[in-house]
Amino acid sequence: MVCACLANPGWLLAQEPDRPRQLLPAETGCDSLRHAAADSVYEADAVDRPVRAPYLRVNGIPYRLREVLTGRTTLRFVVDGSGWVDRCSIVLVEESSPEWTAAVLTELRGARYEPARKGGQRVRQLVYQVFTYHSDGRTDVSQ
Repeated sequence: MVCACLANPGWLLAQEPDRPRQLLPAETGCDSLRHAAADSVYEADAVDRPVRAPYLRVNGIPYRLREVLTGRTTLRFVVDGSGWVDRCSIVLVEESSPEWTAAVLTELRGARYEPARKGGQRVRQLVYQVFTYHSDGRTDVSQ
């Protein structure tokens, strides 16, 4: 089978890629009354030791998802110097199911990471993390 695109190439370039939905503060647990940290946020390649993720067991998998082969959610967030996720920094990058994302966010809000270090000091780091669900009940977390 051969497929050809018959659209105007200029029109294709003008399209914006699909953007993931915006997460609500109620979903992330963001307390907007809390003051944002003023210290720097580093990328993983700019620190001496990047954030280390804990094994995050996602409980409460929605019943509907148990019939789905896999689910995947990618989130971006900041882990602060004490190892906690800055809930107001959580951004949805990709999701296969809003129900799976909701289950992941419930667990992420209470997750504790080993913070990044730079020059011997604990620092804030931007993290991209993928959470994957498998129909046999396995969950994967990658960083």
